[in-house]
Amino acid sequence: MSTTTLLTPPTSSTPTHTLHLSQLAPTIASASSSTLPYPLSLLSTSETQEKWLTLENLLLATLRTGDNTTAYLCLETLRDRFGAENERVTALRGLYAEAMASDQSELDDVMTHYEEILKEDPATFSIRKRRAALLKSMGKTAAAVDAVVNLLDTSPTDAEAWAEVGELYARAGMWEQSVFAWEEVVLLLPNAWNVQAKLG
Repeated sequence: MSTTTLLTPPTSSTPTHTLHLSQLAPTIASASSSTLPYPLSLLSTSETQEKWLTLENLLLATLRTGDNTTAYLCLETLRDRFGAENERVTALRGLYAEAMASDQSELDDVMTHYEEILKEDPATFSIRKRRAALLKSMGKTAAAVDAVVNLLDTSPTDAEAWAEVGELYARAGMWEQSVFAWEEVVLLLPNAWNVQAKLG
């Protein structure tokens, strides 16, 4: 399998391709694990940006296909390399916890954890985005809109957030706000053909 395939996020790939990645994940993840703890792992000669992006994409692919054991292995390898306090690793740990939640109370626990993190550091954008996504998946559309609008107040050039709030507004039937948000996406990403198609 080519490296470029592993560098593409599995969320944009077909289910068949994601399943194939997930089947390869145990071999790749176990080969990627470092024996040195963080920060000594920084001294390893096998450090490449592609290696860690591959592991992150494998984590996402294994979560999509239900291979929780390998997902945990990928997550722990990333944690060992970057440390438990790394913002991206924290967001991935939250995503893993969301995927492992079996009922509403466990999702509420994840939400509480996100809110505790944000009390300590309100500028943690990856957690703010995860919180908004969790609110959306829990069916709390109004709260999700508020969370994304709050995010946009501090980061008005975040095209992903504009696209998300556009979807949330459309879901609520607020078409003027939805069109405005999608126009912001097109201003930031003129080649976003999928958003241009929504605008007509």
